[in-house]
Amino acid sequence: MPRGKLMSMIPHYLLINGQLLGIIKGGEVRVNVPSGIYHVTIRSMYKFIESTIEVYVPINETRRLTFGDRDRYWNWLFNIDFVLWIIKRLIHVPEPWGTIYEVLSNGFFAVWLLRIWIIRKRYFKITEEKEKDETNRNNQ
Repeated sequence: MPRGKLMSMIPHYLLINGQLLGIIKGGEVRVNVPSGIYHVTIRSMYKFIESTIEVYVPINETRRLTFGDRDRYWNWLFNIDFVLWIIKRLIHVPEPWGTIYEVLSNGFFAVWLLRIWIIRKRYFKITEEKEKDETNRNNQ
């Protein structure tokens, strides 16, 4: 289950042990698997952005995985930059402020691209929670 509004709007691939299980888009996904060790991967529609976690599922237990991106602060920065870009297109910004804005905006974009490339294999933050298996609660 994803965290945040943006994450729930964008579909992602769900893979278990390298096998595509389906495409998830927000909400909650429940997958029943036998006990064992699994490699769960969340992959963006942009194929090079993904994260994998190893999950051990013991007998009579379930695991709940939540994921979110690591770009919360970058998203705020880009929202502010986008608003400033629109304002700059509507009104004339005197020099040197127009040039200073362009240099800063393009510099942040270049740093963001470099950062995405560096963390592309661990882009999503996946957390694991242990829960009691709901199917076996009545048997105990």
